[in-house]
Amino acid sequence: MEIGKLEFESTDSKRVPAFFIDAKSSKAALVIHGYSSSKNEMLGFAYEVAEKGYDVCVIDLRGHGENENLFDEGVINDVEGVLRNLKGRYSHTLTIGHSLGGLLSLKSSSDFAIAISPPLMPKVVDVAEFMLRANSCKVNEKDRGVLFRILEKYNPPERKDRALVIYGLGESKGIEIGIKKWVEGRNVHVIAIDEKQATMPEVEVDAENLKAYIPNFISHLSIVHAKKIIESIESIENIGSVESI
Repeated sequence: MEIGKLEFESTDSKRVPAFFIDAKSSKAALVIHGYSSSKNEMLGFAYEVAEKGYDVCVIDLRGHGENENLFDEGVINDVEGVLRNLKGRYSHTLTIGHSLGGLLSLKSSSDFAIAISPPLMPKVVDVAEFMLRANSCKVNEKDRGVLFRILEKYNPPERKDRALVIYGLGESKGIEIGIKKWVEGRNVHVIAIDEKQATMPEVEVDAENLKAYIPNFISHLSIVHAKKIIESIESIENIGSVESI
């Protein structure tokens, strides 16, 4: 299989960067990351999907990764723009999304949708909002409240069938309750899994100290995605040697 980069156009005429994995298939899958993630973080997962017999596109939603457009309420247009292109070339289109990407998958016009831990509720509790904002340094967004307006606007997704929803048994009850409420009266499948679920570490920590430290930890995880790193690598040839950086 070959991996390369492509660009698509959203339905509102914005640039959508993507990785493309060519599996020589007649079916296409679109992999959609969640809030504060990127196509880079989903590429390994996308390759696994390609091994199952799909040509795969994994995109950067607006405001994420290499997508220089502001994250805003029109984010579904990124998904629909890619699907419009794929539908003209493939016999079957599948969307697979995680978290916000899962909500977008269910919201999309794909032939079949897989949603992993989608937030199928218009509101989030304060502690969830806190955790989402702690990781927002990776997002170029319209304003601080845009994600929560998207959740209100996009819920509940209209899809009635042709969907699979997957969630973890150790996730927040809000995720589980939202999923169970949404699937009522719909011809969709749900799978609850017990893999990769976190447990509390055996470490004593003060809540306020933890709250103060979280942004430092998120910054530590996020720095590898900084554009300046790639720019520095590109500049090595002009500098002459790595030692002079």
